Amino acid sequence: MTESLESMTATDLLFYRPEGGWLGDPMPCYHDGRFYVYYQCDRRDPAPYPNGAPFGWSLFLTDDLRSGVDFGEVLHKGDPDGAERFLYAGSVIHAEGRFWAFYTGANRAFDDTDAPSETFRIATSPDGIEWTKHPELTMHSPDGFEKNYFRDPVVMFDPDLGAYRLLVAGRHDSGPRVRRGCLLEYRSTDLRQWSIEKVLWSPHTHHLLQMPDLFRIGDWWYLLYSEYDDQRRTRYRMSRSADGPWIAPQDDCFDGRAFYAARTVDVDGRRVIFGWNPTRAHGDDLGPWVWGGNLVTHDVVQRPDGTLGVRPNPELLDGAFEAADAEPRSLVLSRADGYTEEVVVADSSTRFRVDFTLEFVEDTFEFGLKLYENSDADQGYVYLFSPGEHRVRFDMMPNYPWFQVQNVGLSRPVPQPAGSVHVVTLIVDDDVCVLYVDDIALSSRMTRRPGQQVKLYVNSGSVAVRDLVYRDRTIRAE
Repeated sequence: MTESLESMTATDLLFYRPEGGWLGDPMPCYHDGRFYVYYQCDRRDPAPYPNGAPFGWSLFLTDDLRSGVDFGEVLHKGDPDGAERFLYAGSVIHAEGRFWAFYTGANRAFDDTDAPSETFRIATSPDGIEWTKHPELTMHSPDGFEKNYFRDPVVMFDPDLGAYRLLVAGRHDSGPRVRRGCLLEYRSTDLRQWSIEKVLWSPHTHHLLQMPDLFRIGDWWYLLYSEYDDQRRTRYRMSRSADGPWIAPQDDCFDGRAFYAARTVDVDGRRVIFGWNPTRAHGDDLGPWVWGGNLVTHDVVQRPDGTLGVRPNPELLDGAFEAADAEPRSLVLSRADGYTEEVVVADSSTRFRVDFTLEFVEDTFEFGLKLYENSDADQGYVYLFSPGEHRVRFDMMPNYPWFQVQNVGLSRPVPQPAGSVHVVTLIVDDDVCVLYVDDIALSSRMTRRPGQQVKLYVNSGSVAVRDLVYRDRTIRAE
C-alpha cells in the first residue's frame, strides 16, 4: 500500500486503543518505513475476554508511532464452532516478497475432546491487509506435549543458519503439574514446511511462556516471554548463542505489571518493544487487572554489560508534545526531619509530559513525583522513590483509608545512592501513565482524577531538581 496515511482518517497512537474496544497482544511488523501493528480487539460484548465475543486480528498502521489508521479486523476469525473461533497471537514478517502471518487458531470448546484446542496456522498477504489462509499448512503440538497449549508462534530469520527459526509456547504432558511451560523450536527454509528442532528452553518456572520473542543485538541473543502466572510481566533471558544456555539477569523485566505480552521489532538496527497496559475491573483502582487495554511502546537499549533497558520512543518525545511554555526550572527540596513538597504544575492537562534531572544530594529516605493531586482533598497518585530499598513504586498518597490502590507488581528496581543523578520523564495520557528513570520504565493506570496538580516532595533528606519542563500534548487538527 503506497497511499499516504495523512490522506486517511488518522487516530493518535499515544497509548492507543481502538474506538469502542480494547487492545491486547500487539504483534508488530516493520516494513518499508511503516509499523504494521496487529492486535486482538476485545469489544467486551458481553464481557471482557475470555467470556466476550470471539476476535480475529485487527491492524493499526502508522508511519511515525504518533498517528495512524485502524483497519479493523483484517485476519478474520473462523466459524464459531470450528478451530478458528478465536485467533490467538502469533507474528507477522515480510519475506519472499509478501507478508506472512503465523497465528494460533483456538477454540476452548475442544479442551475435553480429542481435537486440539490450539493449532499453528499460516496466512499470506501482498499488502498486510488482505489475507489468504493456508489450512493445508496447519500444525498441532507434537507427541509429548499437551494438545491444548500450542500458541503464540514467532518467526525470525537466522542468517548464520540460512534458515528461519520459529518458537511456539507449549507445555510438556508430564512433569510438575503447573510448571510445565516450555518453548519449542521449529526450522524452515521456505516458511511453509516446518520441522521440529528441539525444546529450546524448559525452565520449570511457569505454567506457560507466552508471546516468545528471539533477537540478537551485537554478541548477545535475547529470549523474551510473558509469564502466564505469577506477576504477569514480560521478562527476558540472554545468551551468547541462539541455542542457550539462557542467563537470567538480576532485573529481567522491561516494565512492571502494567506492561504485558510484549513483542519487539527491528527498525533499521533499532529495537522497539510493543506491549499493552491492562484495565481495571469495574474501573476501580482496587479491582483486579482485566485483559486488554492500551498500547504502550518503548525503545530497547543495550547496556555495556549486555543487559537491556528501555527509553521513551524519540517519535513521542519529538512530536507528541508542544514545546515548553516556560523556561526550565530548578529547585532544591530539603528537610531533615519530615516531609516538604512543592507544586510544580498547578493545573495540568490530562495529557502531558514532565522532564527533569534528579540528584540525591544526601542520604534521603523518600522522594516522590505526584500527579493528579488535589491539595484540598490531600489525595493524588505518586511515583515514590525509596533509596533505601533501591526501588520506585506506584501508589496513591496518602494511601488512606487503607487501601486506595491495588499496586502489587507496580514497582521497579532503581539504585539511588547519595550523589546519584537520574534523568526522569513522566508521560500521562488520561488514565495511563509511564515513568522513565534513566533506562527503567514503570507503567500504570489511574481510574480517578482527584485534581490537576503535579507536585514534588521529599521526606527526610535532600534532593536537587534541575531542568524541569512541563509540556502539554500536541492537539492535532481534525
